[in-house]
Amino acid sequence: MAMTSWKNTVAIQNYITNAIDGGAIGNKQIAGIIGDAPSLYSKSPVLWNAAFDYLGMNAIYLPLDVDSSCLGDVIAAMRATDRFLGINVTVPYKRRIMDFLDEVDLGAERIQAVNTIVRTSTGRLVGYNTDGEGFIDSLLVPDPGQSQAFMSSLREVGVLLLGAGGSARAVAFHLSDLLEGRQLLICNRTAEHAHSLATELRRHGRNAHPIDENEIGIWAPKVGLIVNSTTKGQGGVRKLPDGRLTDLEPYSSLASAHPLTITQPDFDNPQARQQWLRAARADIDANNQSSMNLAQSTPQSVRFYDLIYHPEETVFLSHGKLTGHQTRNGKAMIIHQAVIACCRHICKHHLIESGKDDAITYQAISELMFASW
Repeated sequence: MAMTSWKNTVAIQNYITNAIDGGAIGNKQIAGIIGDAPSLYSKSPVLWNAAFDYLGMNAIYLPLDVDSSCLGDVIAAMRATDRFLGINVTVPYKRRIMDFLDEVDLGAERIQAVNTIVRTSTGRLVGYNTDGEGFIDSLLVPDPGQSQAFMSSLREVGVLLLGAGGSARAVAFHLSDLLEGRQLLICNRTAEHAHSLATELRRHGRNAHPIDENEIGIWAPKVGLIVNSTTKGQGGVRKLPDGRLTDLEPYSSLASAHPLTITQPDFDNPQARQQWLRAARADIDANNQSSMNLAQSTPQSVRFYDLIYHPEETVFLSHGKLTGHQTRNGKAMIIHQAVIACCRHICKHHLIESGKDDAITYQAISELMFASW
């Protein structure tokens, strides 16, 4: 069994584009985060490895960069690896990965997105979603050492949600449960996705409405919270489904954009990056100017929240802060959802066996993850 497990662990390397350290893995149980390039930015390994140490688990958490064409293969290798505990899922696979799972719990089924997968002792892969609850906690629960949360309540607060992808769906469903009749406005570059998500929410009796990108300026001043769940502003090179590359970090989600894409394989080369930047400058400037104008015309009572945490301050948040708004990045959401994924799902069996499945342990892991960031 051990030899088979090791072979399957090695097989995972064949389906990911970053290198994993076999020496560091040793005989440990394995967990990780899967996406197109989490090794470039994800904080999850630091958080989870600190939790494993605290819990006395012989386990390691790894970033796994997976090309779209290999997603099914890497999931099959994980299913066959008996020391795989589970994985977290990040962009762009939170919806597509559901096709490869044996079971999806009701919450994730409703959202139609998965960010946490547990491998059972029989090799079944079960999907969950902790994003929505983690997001709500990041709004309403004070950070360790703080007396006040980012928001005291969501009652009577209208929300403008930018984006309609996997994370946006989790945020939308959990937000709409708490808005008590106030509108949830959804905007997405591909308008059909915003319309589809709003329709699903209305089917569940929620007050959700789609808006077009050119209507952001009309609605932003009328809400109490603007949430960015798009990848506009995220650091690192983005590989698109057609294989072309772009950089979304210079852009704000408050305005439309038409990012230049290239086929240059060494986009991280400074010369190639400067060449791209010169060609994209006009579009970046137009996006940034529109974003700043909108931020200036939006009442300071409106709060700006970005699910992105790399960089710590996106253009969207920078414009919000410069114009007097309270802002928050995705750090607290990542930590809160990680605590839920760890304690309720991936490490649940260990916590029960060790007699640590209690609120004290949950709180200790939360404080540890905040301190480890």
